[in-house]
Amino acid sequence: MQEGIRFASSGDDVKIWDSSSLTVLEQFNPHTPTHPVSSLCWASNNRYLATASAAGDKIVVSSCKSKPVSLFEIAEGAKQTCVSLNSSSSYIVSGGLDNTVNIWDLKSRKVYRSLKDHKDEVTCVTYNWNDCYIASGSLSGEIILHSVTTNLSSTPFGYSSRQPIRHLKYSSFKKSLLGSVSDSGGVTLWDVNSQSPYHNFENTHKAPASEICFSPVNKLLLVTVGLDKRIILYDTSSKKLLTTIVADFPLTTVDFMPDGTTLAIGCSRGKICQYDLRQLTSPVKTVIAHKGCVKCIRLQFSSTFSKSNLTASSNKPVSKRVEVKSGSNPGGFQNTGIKNVASQASATVSSHLTLPNENKGGEVLQEKTG
Repeated sequence: MQEGIRFASSGDDVKIWDSSSLTVLEQFNPHTPTHPVSSLCWASNNRYLATASAAGDKIVVSSCKSKPVSLFEIAEGAKQTCVSLNSSSSYIVSGGLDNTVNIWDLKSRKVYRSLKDHKDEVTCVTYNWNDCYIASGSLSGEIILHSVTTNLSSTPFGYSSRQPIRHLKYSSFKKSLLGSVSDSGGVTLWDVNSQSPYHNFENTHKAPASEICFSPVNKLLLVTVGLDKRIILYDTSSKKLLTTIVADFPLTTVDFMPDGTTLAIGCSRGKICQYDLRQLTSPVKTVIAHKGCVKCIRLQFSSTFSKSNLTASSNKPVSKRVEVKSGSNPGGFQNTGIKNVASQASATVSSHLTLPNENKGGEVLQEKTG
């Protein structure tokens, strides 16, 4: 695993972890202790964290260069519960209990634009790879794409029945691919150009699905977690399920480590588990992280692969091979219709890709303003 990479988790507070040792480096709570921290995201330079609470009391931007320090607050009383920073860290998009998606200018610390297209609570927001579009999902099961440049919103699409969208994620490799998970347990890959399903994985989770995550190094690999305690791996090319692992508790959040072979997964009982894709029968590490549910886990941007440099060129082709192995160990491994995952071609997901060079952009967030 890459040394020096940290990730943040939220629940009753915010903790920053060393991804290799799974030890706490810092912990703080920029929100009222009675309000769980529901959403967080790193700035692209990894020096700042933006957080929102489940109560929507405020959005806080904190410096994490050394000891975490709250720099400023925005959206006080605006009922914003989910956040995403753009790649230059100059704007935050947020959504929440008031059915509104807001874009905040971090220089002026004021609302740049408010989007009132949703009819129900906004549950998740995310920028696309070049920050030209924002995708948002809601409790009504609708997904809306908003063009930042033209200020136009798409016709709502998503699930025909009222199945709340719980998480949205763009693929790092196929720019037009957007993944969603819902309370129905459904997992759908959308073609955002046509706003129609690229593929719908039916009957995957047996309870609400919580989050979706694309591999940072393998363009074919996708993972979802859910309240049914399942971790499910997919091949996006063959559109097949690769394997399913059953954990001990309902799962609430997931993110890939930068090596592409390790997952950090949070659960409803406050634990964080690390799984190695090369041996999935049981977690390699487990720690108690929070009192109550782990709401969010987000990895720092890697120096070799970050949102802000996806379009950069590269002179160093890197080959990554991730082999998903199954086993007969009864400790939570479940076959999902692929009788022997390791023996099939689809179970070994390999890709040859070019990782972009580091893009050292200017720092937008500053300690002092004036």
